[in-house]
Amino acid sequence: MAMHLRKREYQRRNIRKIVRESGVPKGTLDSQSGQTGWAMGLFSLLFLVVVLCALLKMELFRTIALYMEDALAASNLASAVVDLKEYGKTHKILIGDIHAAYERYIKAIKGNLNLNDTWEGQEGGVVQGTVRVVNYTIYNVEEDLVTVYYYDENGLMTSWNEPLGSATAPNGKCIESTSVYSEIAFPTKVFMGIEIEAHKGKLADITK
Repeated sequence: MAMHLRKREYQRRNIRKIVRESGVPKGTLDSQSGQTGWAMGLFSLLFLVVVLCALLKMELFRTIALYMEDALAASNLASAVVDLKEYGKTHKILIGDIHAAYERYIKAIKGNLNLNDTWEGQEGGVVQGTVRVVNYTIYNVEEDLVTVYYYDENGLMTSWNEPLGSATAPNGKCIESTSVYSEIAFPTKVFMGIEIEAHKGKLADITK
């Protein structure tokens, strides 16, 4: 007698019949499916909103960076008054009165950023909060020697000499000729009310 070893195929059971037998109220699956779709739609919308906010914030940061860079460059050049007597004698481009240059810079950066007497940005302006000058440095280049005049955040000046080719500005650029570097710090909100301190620096070569 031949034996049939092949397993019987199970009949496919009706899902809705199973649901009825389990006691689940009619329409529950459709309701859960709808709720899942609604939740996914809401999540996608929230994700899109976050992405758009991030893009807008990045564009704002780019605008502020360009604004700051222009203001720093203009202020650096405004402070760098060449010693005309030295230039007339030796044709060397050097910044003469270092302290006067620093005072000119302070006045120029305050005006270019439209700051009030407490160094705060005007309401509705690009710059908000208190702005601080954290670095103002003059690099006088004479032949193979660089004389560095550095003003810190408190306005205290120190100076030293470095050989040409080894002197670099805080932004990593090599000093090749008489230049001015300045850096400011200011608070800015990045996202969801989180505030950080941003820094922006600029090196200006006054011989170009």
